[in-house]
Amino acid sequence: MDRLDRFSIFAIIILLMGSIALMTNHMGEAQFNRDVQKEGVSDNPIIHSEIEHKVRLIKNILEGGNLSKAEILTKELIEEHPYEGELRIMMGDVFMRKQEPIMAVLEYKEAVDLNPDYLDKQTPFFQGRKIEVAVREALSVIERNIEKNPKDASMKKYRKDVYYLQRRVAGGCS
Repeated sequence: MDRLDRFSIFAIIILLMGSIALMTNHMGEAQFNRDVQKEGVSDNPIIHSEIEHKVRLIKNILEGGNLSKAEILTKELIEEHPYEGELRIMMGDVFMRKQEPIMAVLEYKEAVDLNPDYLDKQTPFFQGRKIEVAVREALSVIERNIEKNPKDASMKKYRKDVYYLQRRVAGGCS
């Protein structure tokens, strides 16, 4: 062992001791901050209780058959809280009851993009069956409209959105 080998071994030992000392001194300082929220998702219980109250009201109005009033109230809530997926699901329900499956699928797509748990069978938010029915209905309407007018660009765009949601429902796209 020559002088250079002894010097490099000594340098490695010094570096290891220094790094061990730094790690022991700073152990436990870095902690995960659980207060940081995802962008657009509110954990404020006051806001959630306000939304839940309004959602129950809209569901009652929807069950009562007043689709136009339910649509107006849901749109107002969506403007106030654009990142709440449940409101998009409600809007899709309104469109399904109005026999507008294409618009319903667009709303369901937004809801699934905001909260993918709507397609997870293991969560209480699961809405997959309802979304699957809407996708089938929208696809049949789109195909009929494309047969009538093959150059309709809007129907082709809607078909892409429906296919996207169909893949999400099947679990092929995340």
